[in-house]
Amino acid sequence: MGRMVDQERMDNGATIMSLADVYRAEILAARLEGALRADAELAMLWRAEAAVQEACASAWLEDLPVRPETLLVRDFRAEVGDPDQDRAALSAAGILRGLHSPGDLLHMTEEVMSRIWALSMREVTGDAPFTPADCARIQTALRDAESPILGAIAVAQLVSEFTEGQAPSVERLAFVAADHSLRGSGRFMLGEVEAPRHLIAAPRGNWVVQPSVALVDNGFRLWSVMRPERVADLVAGLTHSLERAVGSLALHRRFLDRARKLEASAHGSSKTPELMRLLMVQPIVSSGEVAARLDISPRGALKLIDRAVEDGVLVKVVGRNTYRAWATVPFARVLGRR
Repeated sequence: MGRMVDQERMDNGATIMSLADVYRAEILAARLEGALRADAELAMLWRAEAAVQEACASAWLEDLPVRPETLLVRDFRAEVGDPDQDRAALSAAGILRGLHSPGDLLHMTEEVMSRIWALSMREVTGDAPFTPADCARIQTALRDAESPILGAIAVAQLVSEFTEGQAPSVERLAFVAADHSLRGSGRFMLGEVEAPRHLIAAPRGNWVVQPSVALVDNGFRLWSVMRPERVADLVAGLTHSLERAVGSLALHRRFLDRARKLEASAHGSSKTPELMRLLMVQPIVSSGEVAARLDISPRGALKLIDRAVEDGVLVKVVGRNTYRAWATVPFARVLGRR
C-alpha cells in the first residue's frame, strides 16, 4: 500500500500507521458509504451534520474557535456580533461551502483546487499557486490510489508540498475532495446561497471522512501529513470518528422512521407530508420559509411547526420575538439544543 505503510515504526521509535490501521479505517468507511448510498435521505441528514462538524473542527485547528450554533444561526442574530467569532464563522463557512459541493477533483483538478484555495485562504490575496504540473501529479495520485483514504493522504501530502506547508486548511479540504472523488464524482453547487445554514441543504458529496474531526474529537492532535507519526494519529482519529459515525446512523434512522410515519399517516389536505419532505433537505427552517415553500399562511406554518414540535420532529433553536427558527431533532443535537 505504498511507502508510507511499508514499515511499522520510524527510526526514532514513534509508531506509524500499519496496514491493519488503514484496513480498519477503510472497512468502517465502506460500511458508512454503503449505508448512505442505500438511503438518500439518511445520506443528506448525516452528511449535513458531518460537514458542519468538520468545518468547525477545521477552524479550530486554525486557532479560530467556532461552535456549530455560532456558524449556523449567526444570520438570525439581532445584535452586532463579536469580531473574532465572526472571523471564525466566516472561515468555517468557507470550509462548509467546499464540503457541501467538493467537485470532481480527478477530472476538474485545476478548477477544484482553485476553488478550494479561494474558500480556505480568504485572507490571502492572489490566485491559487497550483500549476498544471501540480494538478497532473494530483490526478496521478488519485489514479494510483490503493484505497480512498490512502489516496486522500497522498493528495494532502502533494498539496502540502506545493504550498510548503503554509495552507493546512487547503490540505484538509483537498483530503475530503479526494475521498469524494474516489467514491464518486460530483458537481459544483449551482449559484450562491445567502447564509451558511443554507449549505446544509442536500449536500452534494460522496465523502465519508472528517479529517479535522479526527484530530479534535478525542483529544487535540496536530495536523501534519508530512510527518509519519502525525499521519498515524490521523488514521487512528479517522477510525474513531468513523466508528462514531456508523454508530450515529441508528439515531438518524429513528428520526427518519418517525418523520416517514408522520408523512404516511397524514390525512386529507394536511401539509405534514410536504413539511417532512422539506425537512429532509433543509433541517433548519423559519416559519416564513415554511410558509413560502409550502404555499400556506404564516399562521398555518406556525401551527404546522408547533405540531411537528409536539411530534418530536422539530426543536426551537432561535426564539427571538422578531425571528424564530427550528431544527430537526438530530440537527438540534449538533447545535446543543437537545
